[in-house]
Amino acid sequence: MVYNNVMAFYDSDIESNTFYDYVSISESIHAVAPCNLQTTVTFDRSFLPAFYSIVFLLGILGNVLVMVVLLQNQWRLQSTNIILLHLALADILLVVTLPFWATQAVSGWIFGTVMCKMVASIFKINLYACTFLLVCISCDRYLSIVYAVQLYKKQRTHLVHWSCLLVWCLCIGLSIPDMVHFQVIHEPRTNMTQCQPNFDSSTFKIWRVSMTFLYHIVGFLLPLCFMVYCYTHIIYTLCQTRGFKKQKALQVIIAVVVTFFLCWTPYNIVALLDTMNMLNFLADNCTTDSNIDIALSVTSGLCYFHSCLNPLLYAFIGAKFKRKLIELLSKLGCICPQFVKNYIKYNPPAKSSTWSESGDTLASRM
Repeated sequence: MVYNNVMAFYDSDIESNTFYDYVSISESIHAVAPCNLQTTVTFDRSFLPAFYSIVFLLGILGNVLVMVVLLQNQWRLQSTNIILLHLALADILLVVTLPFWATQAVSGWIFGTVMCKMVASIFKINLYACTFLLVCISCDRYLSIVYAVQLYKKQRTHLVHWSCLLVWCLCIGLSIPDMVHFQVIHEPRTNMTQCQPNFDSSTFKIWRVSMTFLYHIVGFLLPLCFMVYCYTHIIYTLCQTRGFKKQKALQVIIAVVVTFFLCWTPYNIVALLDTMNMLNFLADNCTTDSNIDIALSVTSGLCYFHSCLNPLLYAFIGAKFKRKLIELLSKLGCICPQFVKNYIKYNPPAKSSTWSESGDTLASRM
C-alpha cells in the first residue's frame, strides 16, 4: 500500500496505510479475513502522484518567490517579515518531501532507511512549523491591532528570532517518534517496501492513540482555537474604526481563518473517524476501512495544498509585497516600466509591514 502522508500515521496506523496494520491487528484480535486492498491501492497510485506533483510545483514557485522578494532588502527586513520568511521555508521543506511519497505510491520506498527517517522527520517538523508560525503571526496581529502593542519592534528584533527558534525546537521535539521509529518494511501482500513507523505489537495501539490525540490537540485544535480567538477580537476592533483599509483588512483576516479551517478540518474529522474505527467504535468491515483510507488520501492532500495558499494569504495580498514584487519583475524585464509607474501612481506606498494588509489599520487608528 502507498504511504499517503506521514502525519496520517497517528490517525491511520502508518499515515494512510491503515488497511495494512489495521488488518494485521484485526487478524490477531478478531481473527477476521484480510480485506481486499486493491481499490485503495489503485486510487492512491492514480491520485497521489498527480496531486502531489501539482502541490509541489505550486508550493515551490509561490514560496520561493516570497523568499526572493523578502530577501531583496534583507538588511531592512522588518521583524514581522522574518516570521513570513520562516513560514515560506517551512512550506518549501514540506512540499519537497511530497515527491518521495508520490514515488512510494507507485513503486514502494526505494530510497533506503536513512532517507526514510530523514524525509519522515523533515515532513513532520515542517508540518507542525507551518501551523505554529501561523499562530505567531496571529499573536502579533492580535497585539498590534487590538492593544496597539508592537511585540516585535525594531529595538527588539531578538524576540522574533527567539520566537522562531522556539517554534523549530518544539517541532523537532514533536517529530522525535518519527526519527526513532520510521523504518523501511516489506509489505508481502503488495510485494512493496514501505517507509512507515514500526512499533512493538504489544504497545502499538497505545502509541497510536496517544500520538493521534497529541497531534489533534497540539497540531490542530489549540492553534485553531487560538487563531479564532485572536481574529475574532481583531475583527471586533476593526469594526470600531472607519475607512477603506479596514475593509481590506477584514477580507484578509476572514480569508486566513476560513482557509485554515477548510484545509485542515476535513482531515482531522476523517482521522478521528479512523481512530474510532481502530478502537471498534464504528462498524468493523472492509468497506469502512477502504472508505476511510481513500478519504485520508484526499483530505491530507488538502492540508498540503494549504502550503500553496500561504503565499497568497500572507504576502501577495499585502500592498507593500505586491509593490516589491512588481519592482522585482520590472528589474528582470518581465513587465514594462510604464506599468510600474502607473501602479505606483494609483497605489501609493503604505506604512504597514510587507506581510500583513491588516497592519494598515493600526496606522489608521493612531
